Amino acid sequence: MNLKTLSLCLVTSAALIFGGCSDKKEESTAKVAKQQKSPTLFTLKDLNGTIEATLSDDGFTFNTKEPVVMLNFFATWCPPCKAEIPHLVSLQNKYKDRFKVIAVLVEENVPQRAVEKFKKDHEINYFLSNSPQNMEIATVTADMLHQPRNFPIPMMVIFVKGKYFRHYVGMVPEEMLESDIKEALKEAGK
Repeated sequence: MNLKTLSLCLVTSAALIFGGCSDKKEESTAKVAKQQKSPTLFTLKDLNGTIEATLSDDGFTFNTKEPVVMLNFFATWCPPCKAEIPHLVSLQNKYKDRFKVIAVLVEENVPQRAVEKFKKDHEINYFLSNSPQNMEIATVTADMLHQPRNFPIPMMVIFVKGKYFRHYVGMVPEEMLESDIKEALKEAGK
């Protein structure tokens, strides 16, 4: 392998690892956006129950006890999304009573049994939503953050007591997330 080919391989690999995935499903996202008439309540469902998110001017109010909530928009086919799972599992374990990860699957028509298998295979310990409203909450969140509606994934958004705190597009090191979670917990008084 010559030096030029090796350089190209390294640059491509770095872009995949540290960048995000883009699904290029602009048409389906646009379709959801057209159907959407500023909904204020979203119901997200996983195997263990539901979480409701109510849209407000500066974020979402979640019906969870944890003051710090992270929405994690992901897809099962996305390599950076899969690579960050162990970090999210670790952070959910470490801050379990004060911090909640809500993973929002942004793939359409994924059978629930496939999502269950994905969750089991990756030992996911956090809430993983496969709801009809997932694309709607993704669209509203992208609009709130002034991101394109076909934003790259993974995308994570931290809220403190429902108010927007910080967001990330692409894969983020666990240490950076943990530092920001600690800061968010201080702001929440926890």
